[in-house]
Amino acid sequence: DGNSGWRCPACQNASTQVPKTYTCFCGKMHNPEWNRNEIPHSCGELCGKKRQGLDCPHLCNILCHPGPCPSCPAFVTKTCECGQTSHSVRCGQSTKIHCSNACGNTLNCGKHSCTQVCHAGKCSPCQLTVQQVCYCGSNFREVLCGTKEEFSDGFGNFSCQNICGKKLNCGRHNCTQVCHPQPCQLCPRLPQVVYRCPCGQTPLSKLLELGCVERKICTDPIPSCGKTCGKPLSCGSYEFVHTCESLCHEGECKPCSHTSNIYCRCGFKKKVTAITFMCDKRCNKKRSCGRHKCNEVCCVDTEHKCSLVCGRKLNCGLHRCEEPCHRGSCQTCWQTSFDELTCYCGESVIYPPVPCGTQPPECKKTCTRPHDCDHPVYHSCHSEEKCPPCTYLTQKWCMGKHEVSLDMSF
Repeated sequence: DGNSGWRCPACQNASTQVPKTYTCFCGKMHNPEWNRNEIPHSCGELCGKKRQGLDCPHLCNILCHPGPCPSCPAFVTKTCECGQTSHSVRCGQSTKIHCSNACGNTLNCGKHSCTQVCHAGKCSPCQLTVQQVCYCGSNFREVLCGTKEEFSDGFGNFSCQNICGKKLNCGRHNCTQVCHPQPCQLCPRLPQVVYRCPCGQTPLSKLLELGCVERKICTDPIPSCGKTCGKPLSCGSYEFVHTCESLCHEGECKPCSHTSNIYCRCGFKKKVTAITFMCDKRCNKKRSCGRHKCNEVCCVDTEHKCSLVCGRKLNCGLHRCEEPCHRGSCQTCWQTSFDELTCYCGESVIYPPVPCGTQPPECKKTCTRPHDCDHPVYHSCHSEEKCPPCTYLTQKWCMGKHEVSLDMSF
């Protein structure tokens, strides 16, 4: 055709370069001799080539031939997607095998099994809800089974971020840490734990030498050294640090009596004051969902988690996502029906549990719906409300009634 290249006169395969060697179809023999009893350009031996595009371990077992190798005639045993049943299929058959049994594989939670009918791919996450208790035992939450636990100590599963409040080992004081995995720390006022005065400048051993009473239990007062406390206060600025001017004491230090230039908590504004303050700037950064703005006043949050409900429609098209607003696709609808799902005529059935949004099963039976005409029905049972048009051939006259022709009844 005037294009550059070369077409083989034997197999009619076109190539961009003219070949420099002459081989048989299977490529094992160079310059094959012509034999009246064999295919031209064939070596007469077994082909032995690997079949293309098929997951077949068997080599081609017919004589050297032109064109692609035929499909493998062998049969192999393949298991279904869930691995419970096996069937004999043609080797190289790429279709997946599905049985009618429940999958039964262990879900992501490690406790429950998949109840879906034999399916391809990973099982859906477990949709059962379980109740978890925090480490301190004061709060509960409802989560999906398999939700990642922060840390399980045998009693709790998450931190409620409140003060623990459990009795310490001394039996007299409560834990002041944020809800945490057990066990609680030792009582910070035990005699074997406290070695210095409240301000930390003088060891208790030196105060005992001066005549102070030795502490026996955690409720005994900690002796004061009588010096100025000197602990740094939280009101100081970046340039100056204010310290407590009271004498060595237990408990919190008194408010600072000085004033200084301090910044608001987000660092946008500053003013002369003795306490921390909040500016009126609203945060314009995107929340973690990528859809909404933070809008928090004097914001110091780094994660900007979105607290709104997602509300987008799930894959079933009937329910909406109730998770906090998030990025990416929503999870599959967790609702399940325990009623049988059948086709219109009732011959094909999907047994429960049926995931929300599942379409009625396909049916090979002839459609049994009432039709406008009395012609034979050729289409199968379907889930659509309207049947396709009748395709039966009927005799129809032309407008002048001169000729009769065959035409569709619709």
